[in-house]
Amino acid sequence: MKTISEKQAFSLRVTIKRLEESTRDSVAIGIWLVVYIGLLYLTAHGQSKLMTTGLMFLLAGTYSTFLLCAKQKYAPFINAVPYVLVFTGTIALCLAPDFRHPVLASFAFFSLTALMHGFVIYGMRKKAPEMDTGMDTIADCAAQHPELIA
Repeated sequence: MKTISEKQAFSLRVTIKRLEESTRDSVAIGIWLVVYIGLLYLTAHGQSKLMTTGLMFLLAGTYSTFLLCAKQKYAPFINAVPYVLVFTGTIALCLAPDFRHPVLASFAFFSLTALMHGFVIYGMRKKAPEMDTGMDTIADCAAQHPELIA
């Protein structure tokens, strides 16, 4: 028997899968903007600019997996963009004087980016149309018109 939290998680996943791609992109951009505004607020109240820059690059790398890599129209090299952004954020965090554990934080963001990227690629392969050789169509036609086969 499922608990209430399991039912809620299942319904949330179903709801997210039913959303259109543009809606999901808008939600991702909205989350990113809220975090961005929060980081700017913290920067205005004493957080170093390098720390803000590093966190922004890490977040941009993580969210770009959905916004860039999920689109089949882009070339395959676009799949490297999230990792370039995460690496750039790692460098900025390592240079930030007020960030205590930049390597651990960067590793966490890199792991999250790789996990999300894996889900995106797996989902694209799952949705990819299989090649139709036309054999089913030929067999259906032959079954409907046996007089043509002699």
